[in-house]
Amino acid sequence: MKRLAIILALTLAGCAAGAPAPNAGRADAPVLRIVADPDANGRRPVAVDVVRVADPALAGRLAGLDAAGWFRDREALSAEAGSRIAIASWEMVPGQSVVLHSLPPFATLPIQTLVYARYGTPGAHRQTLDGAGALDVRLGRESFTVAPLTEGTP
Repeated sequence: MKRLAIILALTLAGCAAGAPAPNAGRADAPVLRIVADPDANGRRPVAVDVVRVADPALAGRLAGLDAAGWFRDREALSAEAGSRIAIASWEMVPGQSVVLHSLPPFATLPIQTLVYARYGTPGAHRQTLDGAGALDVRLGRESFTVAPLTEGTP
């Protein structure tokens, strides 16, 4: 019996030894990094929302909203969407950076992640990524970028 348990343990360990995804399996791996340049938003704070969506129709609707519309209607949209949406919010000051190793739990696997940033300049100020991978958000003077966060990203 003991021999069977050892064989089973070795077999399961071998099955788990495939190539890991970036940051996978590391408890300390970041899932979100937000970096605000020193002159971000004309040296004014930037509100940032990371929105994870589990419903394709809702994702399409949100992808059509600019940041002004999102921040105006956020509470109503969140109430309407229920468990199909998860929102994490920050107020970033120029020069600040944040690295998170977890986000609030989300019951369903997100199909899309949107990032909205409230800038003082006109524009959509919205970025969209498929899935729920780790994110690297860079806040610049008049706009921002979002890219997948990889282990080697400075």
